[in-house]
Amino acid sequence: MTWETTDHTLEKTNTAEDAPMMWFRALIMSALLMVATSALAGRSAPLTPLVVDGERYFKLQWEAGERAQRPEVHGQILNEFGYPARKVRLLVNSLDATGAVTDQTLVYMPGDLLPGSRYYFETRVPAPAASYRVVVFQYEWIQAGGGDNRR
Repeated sequence: MTWETTDHTLEKTNTAEDAPMMWFRALIMSALLMVATSALAGRSAPLTPLVVDGERYFKLQWEAGERAQRPEVHGQILNEFGYPARKVRLLVNSLDATGAVTDQTLVYMPGDLLPGSRYYFETRVPAPAASYRVVVFQYEWIQAGGGDNRR
């Protein structure tokens, strides 16, 4: 960078020597932005069920287990309501000894959950936990009649 004087003013002109410095500054700013973004993305907010009263319509039973030396949670869900449900997802909360959530896993239930039927589920969890809590995360009722029944 050189400075030139014209008409009693000082003007800055870029030279070939300035290009590496500008690249270096851009690289440093990019690195700082990536580090800041990674730090913010590291801790996300815990998931909460998208529906209320899931326990009113569905009965859940589960237990912890292990398959191929990896921790898992498996159990059953029973639809106790008079309508079939679809797009059922369960939320498995891994808990520490104090009951605080340490990790979360979503379980997708394939197909429709008919009234009075039980469906088996199982999912791997990231790490063993002191205990687990399974809740209904999301569902959608299927109501027949009165129009287009396409899915």
